[in-house]
Amino acid sequence: MARHEEVTSRSPSSETTTVPPAERLLLNIIDTVREALVVLDSEFRVSHTNRAFLDVFHVAREETIGESVFTLGNGQWDIPPLRALLRERLVIEREVADLEVDHVFPGIGRRIMLVNARVVVHAPDAPRVTLLAIEDVTQQRLTARRLAVQHRELQRSNAALNEFAFVASHDLQEPLRKILSFGERLESSAGAALDGPRRQYLDRMLSAATRMRSLISDLLAYSQAAVSTKPFAPTDLATIARDVIVDLETTIADCGARVDLGQLPVIDADPIQMRQLLQNLIGNALKFRREDVPPVVRLRSSTSDDGQCTISVSDNGIGIKEQHRDKIFRMFERLHSRTQYDGSGIGLAICRRIVERHAGSITVTSTTGGGTTFTIGLPVTQADVEYAP
Repeated sequence: MARHEEVTSRSPSSETTTVPPAERLLLNIIDTVREALVVLDSEFRVSHTNRAFLDVFHVAREETIGESVFTLGNGQWDIPPLRALLRERLVIEREVADLEVDHVFPGIGRRIMLVNARVVVHAPDAPRVTLLAIEDVTQQRLTARRLAVQHRELQRSNAALNEFAFVASHDLQEPLRKILSFGERLESSAGAALDGPRRQYLDRMLSAATRMRSLISDLLAYSQAAVSTKPFAPTDLATIARDVIVDLETTIADCGARVDLGQLPVIDADPIQMRQLLQNLIGNALKFRREDVPPVVRLRSSTSDDGQCTISVSDNGIGIKEQHRDKIFRMFERLHSRTQYDGSGIGLAICRRIVERHAGSITVTSTTGGGTTFTIGLPVTQADVEYAP
């Protein structure tokens, strides 16, 4: 008959003990588990702890074996939820999963733990053994709580932004409509009789009111660019780019421009905002052109193995000085006078907001008189896409 070998080990008291191979195998398996494990006897004394438990809770094995779990670390483990679990719930349920325990240990600080417990009985007359699996979820829980607070703050911020958008689109524009309306009536009825400074006053008033209306509209567009206007959905950027080119066909024809459209991908995005993004970039490429040089605008794209697509919009226009490249994405930042180029200077700020909402990036490279390239990096897929049924 084959003889079962016995494995010799040392107990905390340095007495030599023998452990059967099957039990030693089980203990070795427990030691390799990354989750903290504790084995308790029928009196809730610790009979074994694995390495993960010792590492997480900063204790030595000899400080635990043979000790009551409630007296470990000068009573640090005398935790009411744990005591109720062991002495009350396990008597009835025999197995409890995902009991969350939030406790401050004097030695290591706050720990939030998920405790799974199971009572194991080897034989009818054998004493019961309790196995505790303890998962330290402190960072996950604290991070989740911080994110929940930030989410509530973001919701409040978006609500305030929506309220501002409503005020900007209604209350602020109403006085401007009256100024423009009565100013135009005055121009129509008495414009011929106005001369010199009086005519200049009227023209400047109408011009300022018109510009203010444009600024409010652009500011409203900027505020809405950061708020989810439509859920992300599979969006064909090539189709959107072609629609933008159709919208700009009059401008393209007037300046003799050529828009070279390469292959563009289908990505998860807000289609309305993607249209706004491409329209702003292509429109800028046509606007900031060199004199007597027909504009050429090129759209290209590539997709990487890590699920990112890169879209470039290049032109042969006037370019941007190096010291101005960081300024162009700021609100109302203008590099040229209004007599040279119209606009409020908010278009690229809107582009940046749209790209950031899509978890992407936008950069610019340029040389004065040598054209400009805007490079947009966007994820091909988004987590909150809504697919059409």
